[in-house]
Amino acid sequence: MDHSCSAASALKVACRDGINGTGWVLFMRLINLRQHSINGAVVCDGCVNAWKASVVWVEFMYFFFINIHTASGCSIPFIIRGSWFSWENGQNTLTEINAETMTRRGYCIAVKEEYHVNYTFVFQNNKCYHCVKFMVRTVNVLEKIETGCVNLARDEEPTVERVCRELNPDQHIVTLFSENYVPVNCRSSLEGVWQFAYQNRFRFTGECNHPDAQIRSCQTAGTQFLITNQKFNITYKKCPGMTGTFDGVVEYSCLGDWFVDKNHFFAVANTKESRKDEKYRCFLKNRDDDLYIGVSITAECNTLKTVEKSPERLRITPVKAEVVEPGCRLPQNFSGDWINTANIDADIFINETHIIETCQKDYVCFDFVPQHHNIIRYRRGVAVIKDDFHTVCSWVQFKNKEAWKYDLFLAKNPVPVHCPVAGKYNFTQRGDVPFETRILGGVTLSPRPNTYCKENISDFSVCDAEQKEIAIDETYCLSVDHLGRPVDIYSDPDYKMKCIGYWKENLKSYLITYDELDPFSKYRCWVYQRADLNRVLMSQAIGPFCDLKQDVTSWNYTEGAAVAVEMQEYERERDQCPMHFDDGSNPWIYSENYVQVFKFGNSGASVLCHAAGSFLMFLVYYTCSQIALAG
Repeated sequence: MDHSCSAASALKVACRDGINGTGWVLFMRLINLRQHSINGAVVCDGCVNAWKASVVWVEFMYFFFINIHTASGCSIPFIIRGSWFSWENGQNTLTEINAETMTRRGYCIAVKEEYHVNYTFVFQNNKCYHCVKFMVRTVNVLEKIETGCVNLARDEEPTVERVCRELNPDQHIVTLFSENYVPVNCRSSLEGVWQFAYQNRFRFTGECNHPDAQIRSCQTAGTQFLITNQKFNITYKKCPGMTGTFDGVVEYSCLGDWFVDKNHFFAVANTKESRKDEKYRCFLKNRDDDLYIGVSITAECNTLKTVEKSPERLRITPVKAEVVEPGCRLPQNFSGDWINTANIDADIFINETHIIETCQKDYVCFDFVPQHHNIIRYRRGVAVIKDDFHTVCSWVQFKNKEAWKYDLFLAKNPVPVHCPVAGKYNFTQRGDVPFETRILGGVTLSPRPNTYCKENISDFSVCDAEQKEIAIDETYCLSVDHLGRPVDIYSDPDYKMKCIGYWKENLKSYLITYDELDPFSKYRCWVYQRADLNRVLMSQAIGPFCDLKQDVTSWNYTEGAAVAVEMQEYERERDQCPMHFDDGSNPWIYSENYVQVFKFGNSGASVLCHAAGSFLMFLVYYTCSQIALAG
């Protein structure tokens, strides 16, 4: 058989049908045929050169067409495109990314998107494949992890799953800063005035504490173009006898902020610095420790593991910037410590005359709803520089959109209230962050007894004496013994959260719960609704406030929800867990549970006899006293 003829036929079919389908099969056969032909020497001497040329041509056409085909199906999102600076392997690195290619990585041939913030790409550079995962932190900051060169067999398709299977999520993270950054408002990153002491582990030992060292990040109401609100200053002071300390003022532009668990990162650019490696820096705060701020000394964020062990550490002390004389008094029940859900759970202190949150002097109109439970609902107008009441509180100063809702001040140390939804419910769930089986407080001191359970359900219970705490058990044992008592008396619920407030707004019922063990936010907002006599629907939000789009069926991040549950009441004889529902139409009503136990039988008859005897003695005494007075 003349294999050169087979080669020619295969080449024609491959070119006619394309590299997909029949062309691909014939291409693989052609490669195998070439091996047999060369090794077995069955090809005529005059056709060897033509044969080799045909095979090389088919290989070229394959790689050309496969690149065109895959590249057309992979478009890099706009938020990732641009010029990016990073510090990699001890060198300044400039990366250019357009719609199809990435510097030093080649053409994009596959992409996987997660939640619009994480993108995993497969790039091809000649015969080498690269897996690169980008995490979008802000419009100005990306972080990436990647594999090295990955080689695949000829018959393997370069999919994300196949190329990225060796991607190590715990590897060194590289931070990329936009070369053409757009400054953002600094309020969510850093706001206030602080005196600080600083130490740099690589320049000097000890801590430099100068009274005039100051961080100032204040908003200025009415500033033109908002430029001032996108910058903050750090004034360093030299400490006598400490080499490495210096006098100087550094002005930073804010590039945005993000959270990783409880760590609050924000990136900045030095406005007076032209050297790229000295221009970009990262800062780190911790939600549970407001005493320190960590600072990187290179253009990367991965050196900031904890605030205390950062290359440069700032120990900060708040400074009161300006005193405003009060002209009115706030309601007395507003006083105390609160958190502001509209400003990333910022701490708020309210006394009789002041709401203390920021450092700048603003004139802002607040529209308050009377306080109820542990909640103050409010609308806030636009900050202006004039102190005229009719101007500041004009209706045009409020962002009157077609759809709006009140923001919340939540008590920092809330007192539990009677839950609007109470009883014992069997529930099903759906969501991005569903309730899971876990052990509160970690590993137990001793193993728990193994209890045989015939049936397990997901249980939602509000059964404490005052019905103020929600207990959720994702795998609850429903089995009972011959007397109707639960057989599993050792297990604890997976989640415990206290009800701290509820109300009705925009025809929706809202509930706020408090869970000290919640790693994301201690406060959670719920939307709830009674669907039937003994059926309730609820949706838990991602954080302490509910999005306008969220309703009782919302279950994913697109509507601001974490999980949705559908609950069916199932109270058993011995549960002693009465059902209760309040839609929150009037949250100012004082609602508490009062349990009165009525006793019957011999003891009850004895009590009744004593009461009757006492009443009879009172009648005799009253009659005698009346006769004495008449006589």
